[in-house]
Amino acid sequence: MKRFVIGLESSSIMPLIAVSPLTQDCYEIIWGRYLSDTLIVHNDSVDELKSIFNFRANTFFSNPVKRMEKIRDFHPRGELSLKGAAMKLLLDGQMGGWVGNKNSRVQTFFFSDVVDAVSNDIKDPAHFAGVLVQKMKAKLARYNQMLTPANGTLTVDIGQILPYWGYHNVSPSLFTEKRTLKIQVLPDNELSEVFESYPSATRRDAYHYHMLKKERVEQILVGDANYSKNICSCPGCRAYECDVKVLKDTSRKRILNLTSPRESGH
Repeated sequence: MKRFVIGLESSSIMPLIAVSPLTQDCYEIIWGRYLSDTLIVHNDSVDELKSIFNFRANTFFSNPVKRMEKIRDFHPRGELSLKGAAMKLLLDGQMGGWVGNKNSRVQTFFFSDVVDAVSNDIKDPAHFAGVLVQKMKAKLARYNQMLTPANGTLTVDIGQILPYWGYHNVSPSLFTEKRTLKIQVLPDNELSEVFESYPSATRRDAYHYHMLKKERVEQILVGDANYSKNICSCPGCRAYECDVKVLKDTSRKRILNLTSPRESGH
């Protein structure tokens, strides 16, 4: 059987390591179609994912870890627990953009399970804040470790997937699978500066698409519905045809019984 080369990028790697609305579809597609093929991704796609929770601006609104320190000053009231205060602080950040360091909604999805894991027996705000901050840092370290290749390979194990949007987005049977995925992480084969003239919203997508086309992949798997509109239009990319498979949340809707008759095929 011929092995094909399948290109992944940041939006199709993220659902593999952290539960999202696209996780079920992503695993079903890869296990069902690509398990015997060669999966590749470039360094920049992995670096983009690592940057999501790299809070370079160490401010209250940008860094959720910084916000959690404010719990030390919290004066408990009967109707709001320390965990409730933590959730409100997580949400009290920036709202622009989807990436973690600009969107408090994304931050809350990512860290809500960490808040939940703090013992209910901790009543002192300063102690609670200290434990929570350490757990948040531990999750960030685990996230970065999962995105760190060993000898040029990312090994993805569904059993190690991180809570993110919530387990209601995936079928429990997903976790009975024992198959791991091996993804080759390749050096970037183009300078990112080549795409500086592109609009900021499409620059990185075009860059990733361009590099995968240079690898002569048979298909590109992405999680961005607008990705195909942001593809590189250079002569080399126009000359090489490959399919772009866009992940959808139909599997998640099926699990939650949210599909319309048209979507379910009835």
